[in-house]
Amino acid sequence: MKKDEIKKANKNETQLGNDYVKLLVTTEDYLITGQLRLPIPSVVENPTTENLLFYALNCGNMFMALYDCVISNRHNVEYQPEHVDYYNVNLNIVHSCQIIKD
Repeated sequence: MKKDEIKKANKNETQLGNDYVKLLVTTEDYLITGQLRLPIPSVVENPTTENLLFYALNCGNMFMALYDCVISNRHNVEYQPEHVDYYNVNLNIVHSCQIIKD
């Protein structure tokens, strides 16, 4: 690997880390799937995936940062989904959020 490729790989690994979950986020108009980085396990007394997700969603933040997202329109099924590397979701418009398998 070249130096630039190694730096890029390290940057992506640092951004995503190894502690993330794949989520399906539902809003009024969109279905969003993406990877959510979990907080450091030491911030939660019982650091299960569900508890870390609960903490990430309920610690007073207004936005949730998702990586490697697919955004689909709920009302137009034939609409081709949009793929984005990084997306901020306003938690005030989220109807539901669930962990999904790859």
